[in-house]
Amino acid sequence: MNVLIVASEAAPVASTGGLGDVVGSLPAALAELGCSVSVAIPAYRQALDRIQAWDVAGVGLSVPMGWGTMRGDILQSELAPGVPLYLVRCDPFFDREWIYGPPSGGYWDNPERYIFFSRIIPSLCASLSLSPDVILANDWHTGLVMALLNEGAVPGAVGVFSIHNMGYLGLAPLDRAGSIGLPSSYYGMEGIEFSGQVSLLKAGIVYAKNVVTVSPAYAQEIQTPGLGFGLDGLMRSISGRVHGILNGVDYGIWDPAIDPHLTRNYNPTDLSGKTACKEELLQVMGLPPDLAGKPLAGMVTRLVAQKGSGLLTDACHALFSMGMGLAVLGSGDAGYEQALMDLQTRYPDRLGVKIGFDPVLAHQIVAGSDIFLIPSLYEPCGLTQMYSLKYGTLPVARATGGLRDTIVDPNEGKGEGTGFKFDRFHATDLVAAVARAIMARERPNVWKAMQENAMVQDFSWRRSAEAYLQLFEKTVSMNR
Repeated sequence: MNVLIVASEAAPVASTGGLGDVVGSLPAALAELGCSVSVAIPAYRQALDRIQAWDVAGVGLSVPMGWGTMRGDILQSELAPGVPLYLVRCDPFFDREWIYGPPSGGYWDNPERYIFFSRIIPSLCASLSLSPDVILANDWHTGLVMALLNEGAVPGAVGVFSIHNMGYLGLAPLDRAGSIGLPSSYYGMEGIEFSGQVSLLKAGIVYAKNVVTVSPAYAQEIQTPGLGFGLDGLMRSISGRVHGILNGVDYGIWDPAIDPHLTRNYNPTDLSGKTACKEELLQVMGLPPDLAGKPLAGMVTRLVAQKGSGLLTDACHALFSMGMGLAVLGSGDAGYEQALMDLQTRYPDRLGVKIGFDPVLAHQIVAGSDIFLIPSLYEPCGLTQMYSLKYGTLPVARATGGLRDTIVDPNEGKGEGTGFKFDRFHATDLVAAVARAIMARERPNVWKAMQENAMVQDFSWRRSAEAYLQLFEKTVSMNR
């Protein structure tokens, strides 16, 4: 099976979050299953800064863009052993400080940037003599690739489209759609039109042979008005070709038994090292050592509405009244950042906050906390709950998307459980779920059984890759 994955980012070369993590990990897992896998992303400035060496594989590939022709070169490196990485170089579009734009907002020409990237993919395949059986495109940035495949632009290839976050529709005004280059029949309601604009996400959904989302629950949620972002009717109409596959975790990086960022390693049969990790975390976060004997919650997140940041700040007073501590690492909206800093000033012996991103501290919070908070409004898949499970840090999460799929609440009657879930997006419900976790922690035998159960859960990439491969084989066979 020959697979080409096209995406706007791939860790560790260029990544801003979950999409990059998936594209950075899935190819190697597919390769271990016998697939021939390659990856194509834009040649961002930060990508070229991070790659040690590359070869020039193609020069001067042209793409008509409505107002004129843009040209791109193809650079070749390696994403993982045996996984070629192709970078589309077009400096006017991609030689910029940020991937999508500064924190204040995306670049104004993002639609054109990713229309160009999508439209060069057929030329990339032809110039490099790639003959993929399947092209896996990801999110709105590469949705146009599915429409191009529908036009026969890459002979023999079928398209699978992956939705990582339905909330980003990839909209462009009609007066800027001249670069798309599709026949006029594509621009109606049955095609890529959306509320008087064009949606590149919709292009991927409509013209892919199969659509995959990053968890089974999210595959159902995007068919509802609440989380369909105006495309729920379309999603219901194609429900037979919508599939949910959980993202995986790289346990070579996230495993408390081998994690080099921990002061002391531990495993399901010997949890003693977790106490040392908690003590170190309290010191790093500037919290008093007497919290070592009390419940400590952790949170590593983007400070935005989707992640429940407002819910957290609303709940803090009640949480601290239960005697617990809280360690937060994150960045995002200035208002949420300031609210947390103000709460830290008010509760210096209960709340430790670090604004920014610190990968070492992220590992320390996951390992050193007793409870991990994930109060998301919606969560297509989520990875932090999978990390916290592996580290025996029991998650308290809203039952949405991948959080619903990966966490087992004791109230579900499936044994000890692995964490605690709440349904309503309200601060009182978050507080009630944390209270249940604290009560369980006060029963050491119950808590230890839940920790051990959580730590042996398997969310490895191999399992996810096997599901992807089955979907690819199904997609190819249905189009023969």
